[in-house]
Amino acid sequence: MIDLTEKQLAKAIRPMLIRGWNANNEEKCYDVNISFAYFPKEYDGGNPPKIRYKLWLSSGRFQDRLSCDKPFVEMIDCITTSLYERMMGLD
Repeated sequence: MIDLTEKQLAKAIRPMLIRGWNANNEEKCYDVNISFAYFPKEYDGGNPPKIRYKLWLSSGRFQDRLSCDKPFVEMIDCITTSLYERMMGLD
């Protein structure tokens, strides 16, 4: 069963993934699937959640995390960590 915090984090990061992609690429994203590769049971500051995502693009193709450029992945990881810390009251 997916924890409520996981659902909340996925819901919060979803529009940021789409907007972040669309702001930096000509091929526009219209949907994204998000799953967690890792979600901490206890957060110690060094073990943030790791997400997997698949961006569905207007051309009909998809782009997954492993195919995205490094600056985009790092930006999404930073946003994910910040949102998680805020949700957990650690900011």
